[in-house]
Amino acid sequence: MASAPNPSADPSADAIVVGVLYPPEWYGDAEGFTQEIDELSRLDPRLEVVVETYVEPHELRSGRGKPGAESLRDRGPALTEAQRAAFAGIDIALAIDLPYDVASVAPKLRWVQAVGVGTGQLQSAGLAEHGIRLTTAAGANAVAIAEFALARLLQVWKRFREIDDAQHRHHWDPLYGEQVAGATLGLLGLGAINSAVAARAKAFGLRVVATRRSATPGATAPDVDELFPPSDLHTMLGQCDAVIAAVPETAETTGLFDAAAFAAMPPGSCFCNVGRGSLVDEPALIDALQRGHLRAAALDVASREPLPADDPLWDAPNLYLSPHSAAAPAALFANLHELFEDNLARYLAGEALRNEVDMRRGY
Repeated sequence: MASAPNPSADPSADAIVVGVLYPPEWYGDAEGFTQEIDELSRLDPRLEVVVETYVEPHELRSGRGKPGAESLRDRGPALTEAQRAAFAGIDIALAIDLPYDVASVAPKLRWVQAVGVGTGQLQSAGLAEHGIRLTTAAGANAVAIAEFALARLLQVWKRFREIDDAQHRHHWDPLYGEQVAGATLGLLGLGAINSAVAARAKAFGLRVVATRRSATPGATAPDVDELFPPSDLHTMLGQCDAVIAAVPETAETTGLFDAAAFAAMPPGSCFCNVGRGSLVDEPALIDALQRGHLRAAALDVASREPLPADDPLWDAPNLYLSPHSAAAPAALFANLHELFEDNLARYLAGEALRNEVDMRRGY
């Protein structure tokens, strides 16, 4: 549920400073980035846009999104004078990272639009304690990630890795995949990503089942044949030829895919995670692959990122690893700014914001 309209959105207020804090080069198009900044400035005469990069190392960002974030305080980069000046004036931030105790350096900050879907690192900056609202970029790259997840499954079902290996060996011996239509795909979570997966899966003729917190007996959703409440997860898993997970990191999802969950999946099934690495008990996944219970698995996320060179995931059989790269940045940032502009208009009008985080739940 959206919070009450923020006083800083009063039409009679003075200038409202918007801080764009992600690196401009991430946009991938210098001219396009400049146009986006100009469009933000033209939305309302009260708006002033400040571009000042604040980014933390990936390892720190990942750690701040997990329990124990307080222990990482001393790893945060020292603010430059330019960063301090920018933070001191901003009312709204478009950011991927924020310093700890952000309210002490940004006392006017009232709302943060996250660059990504995961917001644990931003929440650790003390937003809830200071009544600072937070919205995610959910949906901005849902289509690209959905395409990636389905491509991984097709890679397994059509035996592309084996066919490519035969080519590299100059070996001509037909290797046949299987027909996808008629198989059952299970979706853990039904947010923007898995909703996009469901729409594309139906085009392949897949039967689609999914979990949803609010599911009731007999419930369905667009492009979904059957919904299950989280309490019936293992029942759903038992029907699935493949499962795609795309859920936020919460106390309820951490370690949810454990040995029992993998055992509930039929022998020869596939698992794909494009959500958060904390979902998976990685030793249990490796065991399921080594025993041949799972045919294959694809992970775009891991519990530790970057994944250490000596991590056993690297050498797990039939595991398809990617370094948190299922997204398509060129699409992400254009969609992100479209979302941000819409939310800015809503904010200035005192209306409900899209993708607002419920700080009590953490997502």
